[in-house]
Amino acid sequence: MEKIGLVLEGGGMRGAYTAGVLDWLLENELYFDYVSGISSGAMYAAMYMLKKRETLHSAAVNVAADPRNIGIKAIRAERTIVGYEFLYNEVTQNLDFPLEEIDKIDGDIEIGVYDMEEQKTIWANKHQIAKNPKFIQAACVLPIFGKQVKINGKHYMDGGITTMIPIEQSIAAGCTKHMVVTTKSSDYVRKEQNFFQKHLLRFVYRKFPQLIHDFEARKTVYYEERERIDALVEEGNGLYMFPTQELGVSRFGGDAVRFQQLFDIARADCEARRDEIVAFYQSTK
Repeated sequence: MEKIGLVLEGGGMRGAYTAGVLDWLLENELYFDYVSGISSGAMYAAMYMLKKRETLHSAAVNVAADPRNIGIKAIRAERTIVGYEFLYNEVTQNLDFPLEEIDKIDGDIEIGVYDMEEQKTIWANKHQIAKNPKFIQAACVLPIFGKQVKINGKHYMDGGITTMIPIEQSIAAGCTKHMVVTTKSSDYVRKEQNFFQKHLLRFVYRKFPQLIHDFEARKTVYYEERERIDALVEEGNGLYMFPTQELGVSRFGGDAVRFQQLFDIARADCEARRDEIVAFYQSTK
C-alpha cells in the first residue's frame, strides 16, 4: 500500500482557498496518511486533522477579516503589523480547536517552524504540537510582520522562511503520492523583494545572517518547489490544486466577502475535479 501526503502552502489570508479545499475533503471523508503545512497552511492542516470544518471556515473568513488581525489595531495592541497573538488566541480560545488533543489523531502531521537559534526550519509533529500548541502561532509569524514566539526557552518563526510549498518534507516522510494545495494560481509570478523590504530585513535581523540569506532565496526556492510538483504531476504521483479565479486577496489584504468567495471557489474547484481527486486518492488504497 502506498502512502499519500497532503501538502499545504502558506499565503496568509489567501489561505481561505486552502480552508475551502480542506472543508471539501472532510465533507467527502478523504483523509490522508500525512499532512505537511507551512504558515497559514500549518494552522489549517491542524484543523483538518482534527476534523473541524466549522473552525476552518470561521478562521479563514471571520477571524481573517477581523480588524484586530492586521493594521492599526494590531500595531496598538501588539506593536506588530500583524496581530499574530490575536489570531492564535482567537482560534484556540473562541473556536473549536483542541490542539492539545492532536496527538490522538490518525495519521501524521508536520508543520514547519524556523528555529532562530539554529537558523533553520525544523518540523514539529503531532506530539510536539499537542505539548506546545504555540508552535501553531510560531508557524504563522513572518519576519518583520510579527515577533518571535518563545517555546521552552527557544524562539521560533514561520518555516516559510526556507520553504513555501513543503513538498520535499512529504517526500522525506515516505509519501509516494502527494496532493498539493497552493494559494496562488498556476501562472503566479513571484517578485523580488523591493529595496525597502530587503534593507529593513537586513537591519532588523542583522544578528541572523542565515535567516537573511534564506529569506532572500525564497524566490529561487519557490520555483524549485513548483518544478518538483510539476514533475510529480507529470509522473502521475502528484495532484495540484490552485485557485482558478483571482479575487485580489493578498497575504495581508481582503475582506470577509472575498474570503468567503475564495473559500467557495476552492470547494467548486474540488467539485469540478471530483472524479480526478477521488481516483488519485483511491490509487493508494
